This record gives sequence, structure tokens and C-alpha cells, in this order.
Amino acid sequence: MKAQFRILSGSRSSQVDVLSKAEIVLGRHPSCDLRFHPDQDLDVSGKHATIVKSGTSWVLKDLQSRNGTLLNGHRINADTRIDDTDQIQLGASGPKIEFRTVADSVADTAPPVFSHTPTAEQQPRTTGRHAPPSGAAPPPPVKAVASAGGSTTQRIRIEVAKQTTKFKWVTAALAAILVVAVGGVYLISQQQEKARESEVLSLRARTDSVVRAADEAMRALQGQMAGLGDALRQSQTQVQGLQTQLASAHASGDRSQVIELSRQLDDVSDRLKNQQVAAQVDYRKIFAANQHCVALVYVRFSDGTFTGTAFAVRPDCTMLTNRHVVAGADGARQALDVAIKFTDSPQMFGGRVLQISPDADLAVIRVRNLEGTVPTCHLTQESDPVQPGDPVATIGFPLGTSLPMLTQGEKTIAKATFTAGTVSKVLPDQVQIDGYGAEGASGSPYFDGKGDVVGVLHAGEPGTNGRVVYAVPVSEAIKLLQTIN
Repeated sequence: MKAQFRILSGSRSSQVDVLSKAEIVLGRHPSCDLRFHPDQDLDVSGKHATIVKSGTSWVLKDLQSRNGTLLNGHRINADTRIDDTDQIQLGASGPKIEFRTVADSVADTAPPVFSHTPTAEQQPRTTGRHAPPSGAAPPPPVKAVASAGGSTTQRIRIEVAKQTTKFKWVTAALAAILVVAVGGVYLISQQQEKARESEVLSLRARTDSVVRAADEAMRALQGQMAGLGDALRQSQTQVQGLQTQLASAHASGDRSQVIELSRQLDDVSDRLKNQQVAAQVDYRKIFAANQHCVALVYVRFSDGTFTGTAFAVRPDCTMLTNRHVVAGADGARQALDVAIKFTDSPQMFGGRVLQISPDADLAVIRVRNLEGTVPTCHLTQESDPVQPGDPVATIGFPLGTSLPMLTQGEKTIAKATFTAGTVSKVLPDQVQIDGYGAEGASGSPYFDGKGDVVGVLHAGEPGTNGRVVYAVPVSEAIKLLQTIN
């Protein structure tokens, strides 16, 4: 059986290649078997991927391409078997190809021929049709044919000849000036074009380096933080998509679009760098040290029971949570009952509200009838604990008991969710974080890279699917705790 490739997108869209080789290389390099346009399919690497026939099977392998290889929409990281009608994509925004097998009787197709636009150095230079040949002698002067007493006709002929000679020299001079001016404009435009190309290539090289670093950061996570891994992959995809748009804008000569896309690419690259820094934090250590300080809170109002998160800050089980968890969104509701269940515990403890902050979305509760002391989270004492770009992590109960929990007989064991992110904005009354939050996560502590609490999660930005959240600064929590005996 032979391999047939129907190209679904890119410069060769709708073309079909049939190849009988057992090893088929895909890319833009002239030596590739399945070739793509060297100037238009810029998401494709020189040698991007290979397809190898193994017995009756075919295997797809990425050749360490710049933008990766996708099979049916999923990026491959190892040799992967492919079957009839599978779709291969060279880069997240690159050409898509449908793979099929056909009978050996089907003839191979000839390799494609791509049109080539000659460079400026290869194009003939216009010299102006009126310019005199180099080294040519000036036209001979018109010989006078009449004496001072010659006829009127003769004098007219002599004058016309003089004027014609002057006109020819003036025309030749103007043509030469025009050639020099056109040449100057051409050279300036070439220099500007080279400068733009250098700028785009420099930006692409820098962002490619960031993307590669993101790959290494995701591998370093080793499954610790699925949420942060998703954020890294999303930023990578944005970088690669903007690179493609930037190349198109550069090819079309749209300078304003090049400037805007370059700005967007800088912003996304900076976010990707911050996420890479976040990926280097020892999240396992932070989780192990603080998970048992955090508890699932049940609050019963007259119209039902709602859940939130709280965390212990004193050994006597004094805990912090949000005001809206225990008193509703308007802060005026009366909780009929409060119950606490610590992480990894099936046991429920009663609680009571000690204090509600009048200034911030914070409240203090305390567990009743709990003998002994409990582990506590450490609140940072720094005046400016976090800055934009700093990595942070939270432990809490987003979506309450709707997420999977363990069971022990008929009892449910509380299992906390651990999520990482980065600080994106710091204001006097709140911290903005690119991370994850959902209903039930309210009251969760936010930890810095050292494992100290720097804020308390209290809200999320609508329309971001919980990816942009807000925390009350730890300074407000410290101020509230100072009012509690």
C-alpha cells in the first residue's frame, strides 16, 4: 500500500500527493518528500515530521519541529500510529493534511514546483531609454550650411539643429537624474525592508526561545499542577498564533499591524515567562506543609446550605474566611449554623463566627469542641509581599463537594484542590491573580513561593472561566486578627 496525502489547508490546499516511499519526510526543505511552500507555509519547519511504514502500519514522528506536530488536534510527543482519514497538522496554525492508504497501482505524483520571485539583486535595473550609452561620444554638431548671407531656409535648419541637440542633452540629463532618484528610493526601501525583516526575525527568535523554555517548564512540573500546565500551553499557542499573524502582516507591508502584533507578542511572552517562573516553585512542599490547615466550611442559612473555604491561623483553631461566606453577599445575612471539615478528615466540627470585617471581605471563625492544637498557616509580615509576575498557589475547595471526594463508609473525606498561578496586578485593596477559582473556593489562602500566606481569595472576574481571580491582601487579614483575643 502507498501513502496518499490530501492537503486541507495552507498554500497547497486541495492538492493530493501519492508517495510510495517507506519513509516520508514532511517539511519546507527541497529534499523533503511531502513539500510545502518555503515562503508561504512559515509554520512548517525545514524538516518538520516523518511518516514511516512499519509492516502494515504507519507511524508519525515529530522531528523536533519549532511549532510541533498535531494528530487529530492533539500535539504528539512520541512516535504515534496513524490510520486512514487521520488528520495531521504541522504546527498549531500550520497546514492540515488528511492521511490515507491507496493501492500500489496508484501512480506517484510529481513533486510540486514553487514559484520563486527573484530578489532585487537578480532583477535587471532600469537605466532610462533616453540615457546615452556609457562611453559614447556626444552627437556631432550640425555643420553650418549657410553663410551669413545664406537663405532663410538654411538659417532655420541650422537653428533647429542647435535646439534639437540641446533638447537631447537636457533629456539625457533628466533621465540620468531620474535613474539616480529611483535608485536612491529603491536602496532606502530595501534598507527599511531589511530592518523590518531583522526586527521580525529577532522577535521570532526571542519568542521561540520563550516557547522552548515553556516546554521545559511543563516537563519540570511532572504532573504536579495541571492548571498551570494548561496555562503554559495556552500561552504557547497564543505566542505561536501571533507569530503567524506577524509574518503575514510583515509580508503584506502593514507596518501598523506589525507594531500592534509585536506589542501583543511582547505581552504574551512576558506572561509566559512569569508562568515559567511559577513552574519552578516547589509546589509539593507548599501543599504538604499547609494542606491540613485548610478546611471545607458549611454555612446554613434559612434558604439552604452553602460551602466555602477557611484556614487556621492560630493553634486554638481560629480561622480566616470571607465575609460573604458566613454573612452573604451583602454582609447582612445571619448564619444559622457553621460546620468545619479539615482536609483529609471525615469528621465534622461545629464552628461559630467571631468577627466580621467592616472594611474587607474577611471574617474570623473558630471551631468548637476541638481538643488540642491544629496546624496553622503562616501569614507573611512583609509590607509588600508580592509584585506582578510573582508565582502564587492556593489550597481550597472550588465547587465544594461537587468535585470528587474520598469516602469512608457513609462519611465523605474532604480532599482539597491545589492550584498555582501568577500575580498580574497589585492594588492597595486587592491582588489580581492569573490562576483558577470557582464558587466554594472563597476564603482560600494564597501562598507565595516561600509558603507564606499573602492573600485570601474572595472573587473572580466574570467571563474568564475562573482564570482571573482576586484576593484580599494579607495586611487586611492581620488587621482583623488584631481585634480578636
